[in-house]
Amino acid sequence: MPDRSESSAALPVDDASARVDQIADAALRLFARYGYKRSSMDDIAREAGLAKATLYLHFKGKDDVFRAMLRLLARRVEARCREVVATEAPFAERLGALLLAHHGQIYASFGTGEHLVELKAVMAAVAADELQIIEQIFADSARILLQQAKKSGETAPSRIPVGADEWIAGLMFASIGAKMGSAPSCDVYADRLKAIAAVFAAAVTP
Repeated sequence: MPDRSESSAALPVDDASARVDQIADAALRLFARYGYKRSSMDDIAREAGLAKATLYLHFKGKDDVFRAMLRLLARRVEARCREVVATEAPFAERLGALLLAHHGQIYASFGTGEHLVELKAVMAAVAADELQIIEQIFADSARILLQQAKKSGETAPSRIPVGADEWIAGLMFASIGAKMGSAPSCDVYADRLKAIAAVFAAAVTP
């Protein structure tokens, strides 16, 4: 029987949320290291330093933990993206920083990329809503950058024959494509993201 201190009924809301994040963070480390199938609830509990019964106070099973893990990652990514949006720097530099804050951070969170194919399949199968939220964070942040750059005269989006949404979608597709083939190191992927940012920024720069 778990210690009473591990019971969600005994925890204030903030403490319960912190416990959920503790479990989600442990799951992220495990999924990056071993993939989804090879990570059990026992493994997650051990990684989080909790009794297995404590996990079931907060989650019905591994799918629920996976969704919580993505929500935690989404909050971290959103915080970094907001920092980029709030900075003052040339548009191309900020765009590169945004790609690193979003796509780069997510890639680094999942390790060397060995399990990315499996994890992507799991996302599509059990966490489509969470995945959409993560993608929307990038789209919203990139749109703000474009609006700010247009207002300051740094960019002229009318130079390209597509709308802002298509330009942003192209950025996302290019960032995904930069991971294709043999999984690049985080440093190599970061360099590729910076190059993509330079190309897309040049397309809208007068």
